Amino acid sequence: MRCKKYLVILFVICFSSYFMMLSMVLTADAEDFYVAANKSTQTIKIESVVNDLRELYLNEQDLKEYISSLTQLSEDECELIIKGSRNNHIDLFIVLGVLKTESNFDPYAVGLSGERGLGQLMENTAIPVAQNLGYEYDPEKLFNPEYNIELTITQLSYLYNLYEKDINKSLTAYNRGKQGLVDYINEGKSPYKNPAMSDYSVKVLKYAYEFKEEFESLMK
Repeated sequence: MRCKKYLVILFVICFSSYFMMLSMVLTADAEDFYVAANKSTQTIKIESVVNDLRELYLNEQDLKEYISSLTQLSEDECELIIKGSRNNHIDLFIVLGVLKTESNFDPYAVGLSGERGLGQLMENTAIPVAQNLGYEYDPEKLFNPEYNIELTITQLSYLYNLYEKDINKSLTAYNRGKQGLVDYINEGKSPYKNPAMSDYSVKVLKYAYEFKEEFESLMK
């Protein structure tokens, strides 16, 4: 009887040990699965971010190539147009439309009233813009594409915000000056339904639309 009792106790101990080991193995497997799944999720998230950045980089590269072929400007100058437009929250293609209308992308263009460079900036406009940016004003620097691009985009952004994102007012004021815009509206000179719309703003927007359409068709 005593022997039988010992055998039963031994059986219970062995049976309990088996289930304890089984439970430990299953727990370890579950932990391994959780870690693997977590790593997999992290990998997917990382790959997603990398792909987003890659697409952004490729898109910027495509834009730089397009702008360079359109304007014959250097890669650094094209990059400045892209980043300047983005940082100042103004449409890149409108900036290109302004540069096309003003100078036909000629950094050394000089207007009849003394306008200079890509954005055909007048001295009375360029001086305060340069000062606000913390730059020393030098009229000869207006022939420097990067200097002119930055001043042009800053002025466009200033007007766009001043006129509460009214692009026709912004462009007409860029062309005529702020007082010139007031006179244009008050005198009812606009041949369009919008009193702030001018031949200049229409021309810029037409170029902007054409450039955007052309770029998007190239990306298809």
